[in-house]
Amino acid sequence: MSLTDESDDEAVVEECIEELDELIMGLDRFPPAAVAVAMGTYLEGLLGALLDERQCTAKEIRELLREIECGVLEEQSPDER
Repeated sequence: MSLTDESDDEAVVEECIEELDELIMGLDRFPPAAVAVAMGTYLEGLLGALLDERQCTAKEIRELLREIECGVLEEQSPDER
């Protein structure tokens, strides 16, 4: 399983994103920073479980995390980085 290749499961990923979006909207009573930290903690556990179960490789996890980082930092000016 590749963590960054959605081509085989694009519909499943889209559906999952929609459901996660609904869940996140239900957390609007919490500060965004608290939600981000909680999601990071959850993602850490989820990725660790995928690695433990050999459903992905450490290289795939690193690639995914780099993509996330680039996606976040691309939206900022170079001075803000």
